[in-house]
Formats: sequence, C-alpha cells, structure tokens
Amino acid sequence: MEKVFKSSKSEKRALKLLDKNTKKILSIGISTGGSAELNIARKCPQAQIVATTIDEKGLQFSNAQLKNFKEAERIVTKIEDVSKKMPYGDNTFDFIYARLVLHYLTKQQLEKALNEIYRVLKSGGKLFIVARNNKEWELTKPEFIISYNEKTNMTTYYEQWKYEVIRTRQFLSTQQLQEILISHGFKIERCKEYKEYLYTDYERTNKNKSSKPNYLTEVVVTK
Repeated sequence: MEKVFKSSKSEKRALKLLDKNTKKILSIGISTGGSAELNIARKCPQAQIVATTIDEKGLQFSNAQLKNFKEAERIVTKIEDVSKKMPYGDNTFDFIYARLVLHYLTKQQLEKALNEIYRVLKSGGKLFIVARNNKEWELTKPEFIISYNEKTNMTTYYEQWKYEVIRTRQFLSTQQLQEILISHGFKIERCKEYKEYLYTDYERTNKNKSSKPNYLTEVVVTK
C-alpha cells in the first residue's frame, strides 16, 4: 500500500500559485516520496514535471513511492546539480519549484544556480523559493554554532538541542535573498516570512524535537 505524505504549509502555498493549464514544471530537490510533485500533477493535469536532486538515497526512496501513483507517468525524476549547466533549452519551464533546497548551496554555487534557473525559466514564468531564514532559533545559541565560512556564507551548526545532527547551510535574511534574486534579473512578485515545523530527515519520520518551529522565507519571482 502506498504511503501518502501530508503536504506542508509551504507546499500548499506553492500549489495555490499554479494554474491548472501549466504545462512545463521543474522541481529542484524532489520532495519526500514525490508528494509535492504528485500534488502538482493533480492540480495541473497537462503538466510534464521534472524533479531533480543530488541525493541518490532520496531519489530511490521517492521513486519507490511514486511508482504506486498513475500521476507519476508525467513525472521524470533524475540526479541533477542545479549549480551546474542544466540540460534544458532557454525558456523551457513555466514554473520552477525550489522548497528548502537552495540554502544548501554555497554563495558561489547559488550564483551559478540562479543564472541557470533564469535561463531555463520562460519569460513571465514563476520561481517559487522557500529557504531557511537568518532568524532561525539555532543561530541565537552560540553553543550550537560550530563554524562560519565568510567566503561561502555557510554556517555549520548543531540542529537539535542534544547535539544529535550537524548541518551546513546558508542562512539569508529576507532582504538578502530578495537582493540576490533581483541582481539576477528576477522581479519580486511576493515575499513573506513565516514559521513552519520541519522534519530532520528526508523521509519525514523525525519531526523537529524542539518546541520551536523553523523560520522560513518564501519568495515568488517572475522572469
């Protein structure tokens, strides 16, 4: 029996942006079990969806779940690094979905990724981004911080109170994220900060153990 993963707050917000007639969609960083991509396919019955990741294990897990759904016939999954040249022509996609993925890139990789995203996005197309904000509660605890690399803008830190998980990410303010997107030619359509409880593992089995939700920035831009 297939496992159905509950949509997150930010996933639902992305779905509301989609027109049912959208045809070409790129999802950067495939969601758990392909759940977001399945919901996108249901909302947009004509859409062809490409879902990418650099996580081999995550891809295998999602493929195992997707095979149980007929909508998966319109979802192509693959290993692909968004910070490198993507194998798509200019102006290919109507909508690009990037939830909780671009903050894993260094400052330099993010610059390259945004250049590629801009290239493959159609004129008038939308890019939906959700990233971890620099107001995250972990960053207020000096004992959580292991290191900060000024050149790459990456912070390495303990993600949970009991020092169980070490993560490395970029934490950007909402203003910084907007400025970076504008510098790459995107037009800001909307920007919002909000809190959402996240899971600490890809399979969504380990919910954030703290009593605090994570602080996110959501930006929607057009080309």
